[in-house]
Amino acid sequence: MKRTGLFTKIFLYTFSVFSVLVICLHLAIYFLFPSTYLSHRQETIGQKATAIAQSLDGQDRERIEQVLELYSQTSDIKGAVKGEATENKLEVSENLPLDTNSQTTSLFIEEREVKTSDGGTMTLQFLASVDLQKEAEQISLQFLPYTLLASFMISLLVAYIYARTIVAPILEIKRVTRRMMDLDAQVRLRVDSKDEIGDLKEQINSLYQHLLTVIADLHEKNEAILQLEKMKVEFLRGASHELKTPLASLKILLENMKENIGRYKDRDHYLGVSLGIVDDLSHHVLQILSLSSVQELRDQKEEIALFDMTQSLLNDYELLAKERQLYLQNTLSKQKVYMNPSVMKLILSNLISNAIKHSSIGGLVQIGEKEGSFFIENSSYPEEQEKLVQSFSGNANRKAKGSGMGLFVVKSLLEHEKIAYNFELKDSSLTFFIDFPKVAKD
Repeated sequence: MKRTGLFTKIFLYTFSVFSVLVICLHLAIYFLFPSTYLSHRQETIGQKATAIAQSLDGQDRERIEQVLELYSQTSDIKGAVKGEATENKLEVSENLPLDTNSQTTSLFIEEREVKTSDGGTMTLQFLASVDLQKEAEQISLQFLPYTLLASFMISLLVAYIYARTIVAPILEIKRVTRRMMDLDAQVRLRVDSKDEIGDLKEQINSLYQHLLTVIADLHEKNEAILQLEKMKVEFLRGASHELKTPLASLKILLENMKENIGRYKDRDHYLGVSLGIVDDLSHHVLQILSLSSVQELRDQKEEIALFDMTQSLLNDYELLAKERQLYLQNTLSKQKVYMNPSVMKLILSNLISNAIKHSSIGGLVQIGEKEGSFFIENSSYPEEQEKLVQSFSGNANRKAKGSGMGLFVVKSLLEHEKIAYNFELKDSSLTFFIDFPKVAKD
């Protein structure tokens, strides 16, 4: 079964209401018209009788009778002189148009008294018969069909305009929301009224804007999750590479110590070496766990005082710096950045640790700000510089001191946070620059 549209329903309903009103109105006119017409006809006959009596007042009897006879022949109102014998009865002349077989015929009688020229008086009778139903039908049929047709035409026009006025905003909402289903970011409902329809359009626009915002936010978070997963894969790939070599070395050491092969008979010495390898592995595992916890808290950002955090980390590495006879210098003052504290601490901790471990004995480790960028500079030999660069790129020489896991973690975090960085190599120093996100000034 075909569904009827809203426009058709409203149009038919409105037109039906108007049609019923028009029909009832015309039926009322048709049935009430005879009584109104009768009253009007009686009033008309009375006015004509008065006018004729006034025109005949003061005439002689013969003149009055002649005029009445002539008027009766040319009019549907019959006039006569009332005689004494007919005082209490009515004599109807033969030429009176009276249909005795009709049940709707009415007879009107008007009497007027006039004076004659000889000073006497005469009573004039005016008679008229009216078939109300017949005359009313004739008169009604002269104009009712045209008014009925005109009323229906007006009803059609009003019903069409009313239905279109009501349905047009709904059709517009239907058309625009269909485009909204395609997530067209530019489409909006045109609000051109302050009534309930205008309020509905405004609410739909607000709802659609909120939906687009939510979708954009979900898309952004989805992209961040994909990037995070990609970083995890890369990190685990690099971490497995970093862990495999020391594990293999540890296994070889233990097997040779068990079999008392060659130099490995000196178990006390190689137990120390093995413990060193285990410490390195523990450090790597802790870095992996730290990175995992940082990834879970990546969106919790706040203001960080750069000097306070770096000074706290330098204090932690103070003993190692004294052992290598290094001079630590922190020239930062009141710089602030906007980041996740755990991410920030992990980046700075790995950078400071590597700078101290790979600096030349008696060298300088300097931390500061240059042209708006944070930097950490350490004195080092060219071969150490090459090892650090290779470690940061994830291609470190496995035989070299330090596996490069820390710098690989730093690289992963910086790229995930979309923070720019670069190296500056000199003959006796390596400077690492980072553009940390600054705190917006009010």
